[in-house]
Amino acid sequence: MNVVVLRLCGFILSLLIVINSETQTIHSSQQIPYIDLGTCSRNFINAFSFTNNQSVLSSQQSLNAGAFDERRFALAELNFCMFALSFPAASGGIGLELNYFGFADYNESKIGIAYGRKLGKIIDAGIQLDYHLFHISGYGNAGAVNFEMGIFLHPAEKITIGLHASNPVGGKIGKNSGEKIASVYKYAMGYEVSNETCISVEIIKEEDRPLYANIGLQYFFAKQFFACIGIETSTASPFGGLGLKWKNIRVDISTRYHPELGFSPALSVVFFTKNEDKN
Repeated sequence: MNVVVLRLCGFILSLLIVINSETQTIHSSQQIPYIDLGTCSRNFINAFSFTNNQSVLSSQQSLNAGAFDERRFALAELNFCMFALSFPAASGGIGLELNYFGFADYNESKIGIAYGRKLGKIIDAGIQLDYHLFHISGYGNAGAVNFEMGIFLHPAEKITIGLHASNPVGGKIGKNSGEKIASVYKYAMGYEVSNETCISVEIIKEEDRPLYANIGLQYFFAKQFFACIGIETSTASPFGGLGLKWKNIRVDISTRYHPELGFSPALSVVFFTKNEDKN
């Protein structure tokens, strides 16, 4: 069964990569490896996880909310902030994502609404509809609509496999622009060594960019403390963070380091209504 599942994952990923081959200017997506790696684990999912794969919402049991802020390369003009909200509904879960990148003269914003549910004992699925708005001072605004979809497979108790496609069929910016939002395809696998430890690998193919991976280790200790270390292979950029959980709130400080551009410090706060040992 496991061999069949792995072959199916490889076939779907290969098919998605060749869906869109039109030559035009590509606008890169926002990737947050520190947040993304928690997706492929039942014990490390949090309020932001559905933004990386909407299938997470299939097991939504309580209201979760989170706010994340990262200052790229310590520059105020490259600030990225995100708000995420998720709650159970209609045999699954619903998620709302809001994010903003940039400053007054140039900025990008996004709003997305997602839904996920179980399709069987080992398969979860989800989808998200996004609206992007781009603003350049003196030139006005331009918008784009796209969608994302994800699948989770649980071939074994401690293994989760994820497939995700973002903007597979277009997402052109504005009416007369030759620029489009990049198509991004992800294959991820998480192995839970124990309830406190998870090793995750995420392979990413972004349009007009070489294949790269995010690899990381996440660890809970003393139930209230969390740590994560990893590396993004595209630029050999290490990242890591520490978290503290107190009652129904968890606060994380994290950073990633670009060999040429320096550090990108970040802060996140997660609130959840169901008090669990892991969140």
